[in-house]
Order: sequence, then C-alpha cells, then structure tokens
Amino acid sequence: MQIKLVIKPILAVIFVLLATSNAALANESSNYIDELLVSDAFHPPGEGDPGNLYNEWHYFNMIDEEQNLSVICTFKLNGGTNSSEVLLGYYVNDTSASFYEAYPLTPEVVNYSSQSPDVRIANNTVTLTNEGYRVHIESGDGSGVFDALFKPQTKPAPVFNASNLSIPGTTINWLVASPKMEVSGNLSVAGETYSLNNSRAYHDHNWGYWSWGDDLGWDWGQVSQAGNYSNETTGEYSLSFGNITNANHSQSVNSVLNIWKDGEIIANFSREEIQIEHSNLSTTDIGIPPAEMFPEYILPQGSFPFPQNTLLNASSGSDSLNIEFTTQRPVPLPIIIPDRNESGNESGNESGNESGSGTKYRIIWEMIGTYQVNGVIDGKPISYAADGFLEYVAGMPVEPEPFVPAQPQ
Repeated sequence: MQIKLVIKPILAVIFVLLATSNAALANESSNYIDELLVSDAFHPPGEGDPGNLYNEWHYFNMIDEEQNLSVICTFKLNGGTNSSEVLLGYYVNDTSASFYEAYPLTPEVVNYSSQSPDVRIANNTVTLTNEGYRVHIESGDGSGVFDALFKPQTKPAPVFNASNLSIPGTTINWLVASPKMEVSGNLSVAGETYSLNNSRAYHDHNWGYWSWGDDLGWDWGQVSQAGNYSNETTGEYSLSFGNITNANHSQSVNSVLNIWKDGEIIANFSREEIQIEHSNLSTTDIGIPPAEMFPEYILPQGSFPFPQNTLLNASSGSDSLNIEFTTQRPVPLPIIIPDRNESGNESGNESGNESGSGTKYRIIWEMIGTYQVNGVIDGKPISYAADGFLEYVAGMPVEPEPFVPAQPQ
C-alpha cells in the first residue's frame, strides 16, 4: 500500500528566524534520538534466563482527527511460541480492521540486537534514523501497507517495571520512548491511501518474562494535547500511565503516571498516589478467527468485559490530576496461552490456529476514546480534552467454544 518562493526584505528576516527556530528543534530532536539509540534497544534473553517466557515488542499508535483515522501496530518477539509477530490495526470512517502476520523467530526471518532499537520481521521493519523511527508494515497478500516516520517530541520516561510476577528474579519492563510524536507517511488499505502529515503519535517498548496464564492484569493509558500550541504560553502537555494488577484488579502491584510539558517530565505520581476505577463494564462476543483446519471459535459470553468509563485520580503534595476516559471504540486483541509440554516449555502459536485443542485465551482490550484532563501541576492549572488510547487486561484465561450460527426461524 502506498499511501516558488519570492523573498522580500521583511519576509527574509522572518524566514531567517523560522530557520533558526527549526534548527533548534532539530538539535533537540537529535538529542532525543541519541538517548533512544541506547534506552530503546532490545533485550534478548541471557544464558540461564527463562527463554520460554520471553516477550518483547515495539508498539506504535497514531491519531488523525481530521481524517477520523487511528492506527496501532506492534512488532513482537515471543519466546514461548518461538514466533515473531506483526500486527497492524486501523480505524477509519467508522470501520475497523486489522491484519496479522506470524513468522518463526529465526535469524533467517528476524533481525534484532541489544545494540539498537532496529528490528526486521520478514519485510516489516523499524529503523531509528536521525529524524525518528521509520516504521514499515506490509501484509503478506499485499492488501495493506503502512509506511511512516515517527518523530519524537519528548524525552523518554524512566523504565517502569514489576518484579517476581512469574519467576523470582525476573521482571517485566515498560519504556515510554516518547508519549508525543509527530508522524508523516501513508496508510494504504482496502484500495484507499491516506496521507499523514504531522499527526499525533506515541511509541513504547516492552520486554521481560510474561507468563500470560498467571494472576496478572493491567491498565495502560496515553494522551497528548491535540492541535498546535507553539504560539501559546500555556505549553503542551502529554501523559502516560501504567498499572500492574492481579487478574481481577483488586490489588495493584506497581503503578506510575508521568506528565510531560514541552518535552520534559514535570510531574510523576506512583503507587498509593494513584487510584484507578473502571465502571459501566460491557460485554461483547469475541470471535477467534477460523484457521485452516479448525472451525470458527468464540470465547464464552461475558468472559472479558471492558470498561466504558475509566477514572484516574492522582495526588502528590500540591500536584493533583483528575483524568476521565470514555471508551468510543473497543478492539479485543486475543492472546493465546500455549499448552505446556512435559519439559515445562510452551507450545503453539499466537495465530489462533490451536483453537479447540485445550488452548486458552486472554484478551487485551485496546480502546480508543476521549480523555478529559483537569488538575494543577506546579501551581499551574491543566485542562484539556483529546482523543487517546487505553488498554485494559482483566480475567483469567478461558477456553474457546465452537461458534454455532443462529438457525433461521
């Protein structure tokens, strides 16, 4: 998929000022790139690490309000299934769709390194250049292509982690590489090409040792101010939060909320300083795509409800925030829980092809909606509304059931 200048004297002065300003921005962006070259590199398992639990992935998203378009994409390495996976999901004009490709986790197909954020999975690539992340995804049948440049506009956050969830001494880790990015490029799907020009975007990176079948849940959310605020004195805010919980969300293991202003983190909340409430839980049928040799399956009704409303309150000293999220478009991402063989290793893959063989699933709810942010940071009021993303994981794994179409009356 693909998605004259005449300078008079007074204009020349303006042009020089603009060029000087752009040079300063370019230098700042270059500083971000230098830091990301190190902090956003991959983390392959070391000798003696539980490679069967290893998971690592780049995640990117973007929103373009003018075109009513949003995109998410992931590049994932999965030690449990010895697979590499690429997912592109998009929403445009009230239609959502996605394509997913799975490949062996072998050197012939996959290239990645502890020295770089770059990764190649077949013909799909992430490359960190002097300008930003060049992201390229193409579906195997040629029906879709996403090719875009993500330019970081902020410093990365400190790495957030939780330890000893599955095996003592192991951790899961989350790096917000940039909560606010500008993305330009093309998305070509369903015979249409959409051009992106400085749309809002986000990138993070996760790695560590996940046992998806454990008593584990989480919240994650992210939003940045929409529009161009370069001529205003109030600054431009971005935020991201993460919360590791047990499966029924009755206990938080670790949580964090970071606030950026004009590229720098200006406030941080953690643990007891953060309270998150979900309400108006809703259920929907979640189908598992049919595989070549299996009928279509569906998860039991009500197994994985999603919240229509989420409220986060944070307070530390004189700083406080009230963040409300209203779900508009919930997208379920099935995660297969492979069977363990006698040696304790996992078997199967995440393509859904093992349905009906005792394999179980969990759901990551990837939700797009509207944030309303209000509060006071460093004595200054914050108030804005913008579209953003939220993830919600709750509930223990369940086994799918054969889908039985309703019989005509």
